[in-house]
Amino acid sequence: MDLTTFFHNQRQEGLLVGDYNAYRSMCSRRLATLRKRLGRSNPKRYVSQPALTPENITKDPSHAQLLLFSSERAWAHAMHLKSLMSEDPASATGSIRSQVVSRFHKAQKHAFELSTLLESPESNVTSSDLLEAAAYAFSFRGLEAFEKKHWEEALRAFAVSRTIYSALSTSTKSEVYQEQLVSTVDPSIRYSAYQLQLPRSMDIVAISRQYFPREDSPRIVEAIEKLDSQAFTEQMDIDVPEAGSVTSVTWRGRTAPVEDADISIAIYEAHTAEAAYNSQEQQGSTDAFDAVLLAWQDAVDATRKVVEERKTEGMPTTEPKMQDLLLTTTVVNYSMICWRVGRNRVMISNIRSGPKKPKKDGQAPSEEVSGKKLGHLKEEIALYDAILQSLEHINNLPGVAADEIFTSELTSKTSFFRALRTSSIARSHALLGNRKNALALFHHAHQYTSTAISSLPTQSAETSHKGLEITHEDAHKLQQSLAGEVARYRALVEMDTLAARAGTSNEQYGVLLERLDQWPEKVDFQNGIVQWPPRVQPVPVKPLFLDIAWNFIEYPGTGTTKEKTAERKEAEEKKGLLGRLWGR
Repeated sequence: MDLTTFFHNQRQEGLLVGDYNAYRSMCSRRLATLRKRLGRSNPKRYVSQPALTPENITKDPSHAQLLLFSSERAWAHAMHLKSLMSEDPASATGSIRSQVVSRFHKAQKHAFELSTLLESPESNVTSSDLLEAAAYAFSFRGLEAFEKKHWEEALRAFAVSRTIYSALSTSTKSEVYQEQLVSTVDPSIRYSAYQLQLPRSMDIVAISRQYFPREDSPRIVEAIEKLDSQAFTEQMDIDVPEAGSVTSVTWRGRTAPVEDADISIAIYEAHTAEAAYNSQEQQGSTDAFDAVLLAWQDAVDATRKVVEERKTEGMPTTEPKMQDLLLTTTVVNYSMICWRVGRNRVMISNIRSGPKKPKKDGQAPSEEVSGKKLGHLKEEIALYDAILQSLEHINNLPGVAADEIFTSELTSKTSFFRALRTSSIARSHALLGNRKNALALFHHAHQYTSTAISSLPTQSAETSHKGLEITHEDAHKLQQSLAGEVARYRALVEMDTLAARAGTSNEQYGVLLERLDQWPEKVDFQNGIVQWPPRVQPVPVKPLFLDIAWNFIEYPGTGTTKEKTAERKEAEEKKGLLGRLWGR
């Protein structure tokens, strides 16, 4: 039957025409056409049709499409309501949410009815068809539980869908199953696990294996194991180091003991991830940061959980143990932010030095068009915004506001990144032709660098990663670069002002270099100052030679004047009137 490919193609076709509501209408039309062809249409609304049986599917597999189109129509209705709520949050009332849940429940009902029919031996379907129908039905059950915020139930349902689609993808190598995993199943599993506060170090495969209801669906388990014998096998880590721990942390000269076991292990795993990162050859890739960031995020979550428990118990913040926990909170959060800023800076450098497509004949790579440049600048600005938000988060950490020296350093680093962000905005205005705005923004960025240089630290920071390390040399280079841009765009703005004064009454053609002999009333830079690259122009090859004094002056090595006079008289006798006029 190939159910997954069928409804995937139907969705692609329907959503290509319009939105979810258009897809819902398309399902209604095709469902009505299918009912008429199979003789199951209702001429009267109160006449009920007999239920489908496995024999109907054996006789004509199109009967299964009745349930498929019914499920798809209900799903499209629910997704249409969700899109309306996302566009207008004020319309997200309780009745609309209940209607969304009701539509998902109806889709689940038709899908499980189809799955039950295919499980019957009389249906004569393959195990792949059975698994596809089960994954299809459990995905709707997961969506319904997801809308109800029943996270554990949603995890169980999506775990079945993910395990089935993974096994089918492994056996058939079809991209349709991977698209279902990437688009719906995996993001829902990750969000449900986040709501259940599962460790971030657990991957989706481990979560699916843990929450798969093997006791409730033995036939599905048997069919999955036939396709993939390793689907439910626990993956054993061979080269795993022994569990270590961290006994203390240090923050700007103060040391605090780490007494909680979860925090200690989480920090140790973060240090292990850092060591693995430092041993890699390609440290400039953004993917290399993911493992370290996840490890530090686990340490942050463990520390926050312990702090909340102590506050619930009524422990005051002046207690020494609470002070140690707050200092640990500052350490783990600052380390995670440093790595996050470092990853963003690497992403910005990759955007600026992005690969350019070389020409086919081996010439220099072509320059990007303005649209792509604006898109890259927009990405840079978004990354700088994320960096500034991270720096703002550092100011809110415990104990940071009381440290004046550290606060001034943060202010300088914030000014440095604000200068970079403002310069990116200025370049976008320059690409759009707004030179005055670009000049103002470059000048504003140059002022930020003056603030940044004043309080930058002279020594490197004691952090695990140098994501927030900014030297005086970097700040001076940025200041000199911005000063050059300010001078350049000041000249361009002045040229635009002079060109605007010229008006359209006295039009002058050609570049300014070719009009130096003219005295214009107003300067015109519109046609350019020089022609570059220079164009090919005709030049005189054999100019006329009219040196009249040649016959009367004795030049070295040319003979006496008398000889020249005799020769001239002899030549005049041979020449006519025209020859004497032209000096021949």
